[in-house]
Amino acid sequence: MNTLLREICKIKIFSLASFNSFYMFNILKVVFPNTLKFSCQLHFTGGVCMRRIFRYSMRGMVMFIITALSCLSAGTTLAQVAETVCFLPWGDNTGEIGLLNKPEVEKCGPLAFCVDGTGIFLLDSVHEQVLGVDKAGNAKVIAQKVGGWAICGDGTGGVFVQETDHILSLNTQGKKTAFTLKNKSGKAPRLIEGYGNELFADSNGVLCVRAVTQKVYPVSDAPRIKRPSAVKSSPQLHYIIKRMLKNEVRILGLDDNDKALVSIPVQIDDGQAGAVLFKGTDVAGNVYVEVECIKNGHVQLQVHCYSPTGSRITVFSLPNNYFTTVYKKTEISPEGLVYQMLTMPDGVRILRYGKE
Repeated sequence: MNTLLREICKIKIFSLASFNSFYMFNILKVVFPNTLKFSCQLHFTGGVCMRRIFRYSMRGMVMFIITALSCLSAGTTLAQVAETVCFLPWGDNTGEIGLLNKPEVEKCGPLAFCVDGTGIFLLDSVHEQVLGVDKAGNAKVIAQKVGGWAICGDGTGGVFVQETDHILSLNTQGKKTAFTLKNKSGKAPRLIEGYGNELFADSNGVLCVRAVTQKVYPVSDAPRIKRPSAVKSSPQLHYIIKRMLKNEVRILGLDDNDKALVSIPVQIDDGQAGAVLFKGTDVAGNVYVEVECIKNGHVQLQVHCYSPTGSRITVFSLPNNYFTTVYKKTEISPEGLVYQMLTMPDGVRILRYGKE
């Protein structure tokens, strides 16, 4: 019980400190530089973020409340506190996940993860295996001798794994089926591994590869993936990210003829837009994007939720101090829950953020 409480406190403090330092400090020091006495120092020890100093005047606290209420009245809900769904320590034993940590070598851990109704799956790149975590938080090996860049659940307890133009299907009985990714001309596309590479099911259940360039390639030979029924738009849209200017990014909803019927501006409140990745839609038709917001050399990680009409509903502020390189950091469930795979010095956490 004490261990569980320490774990809960660890991630709660980490998330709150991350939110306060990235948002409220910058907002208040600009808007109310003379009314708020604010000092915040963050200290990281073993992935734990502890607040050392935090003091404010009564007047500053009043201004803080006014600012928060202003954000809410604008229709945008700020970040939520994370819930730890599961934790896997580094190691080579059962219930642990592989870490490559040697001098002069880039730290390597799991590159990607996915979430579906049957559980959570992690691509253990070091041990070349797929780990499955059930709803009780118990981890087990699903498949071995499997390398890859991206992973996607099939909705029945199995997974698809992608590496270059090769797609491997692994069902619950251990059967493996291979598919080859092809472009419209019938040839294998040239793909590179990296941040933004993702394997996912579109709104129609078609398995697709999203390249680092954010170009989408459907895996035409793969079976359809069962997804919860969603609000149907007329016509059905697929979404892409379009960078208009240096700091103007839009989410375009395209019909089957690639005509843009919806154009949603990605709102950057402070700083500049780095990478912006489309993350999918929920059953209500809301649209989600992962955003890197760059300010003063620091990269903040956010997930934005927009309504089908373009109103920003929620901004989730996520910790971004990754211990190892990760290609896929977040996933959106059909219910609109945000999942994050965060690697830290003591292991890997799957965090969940929900709407209030």
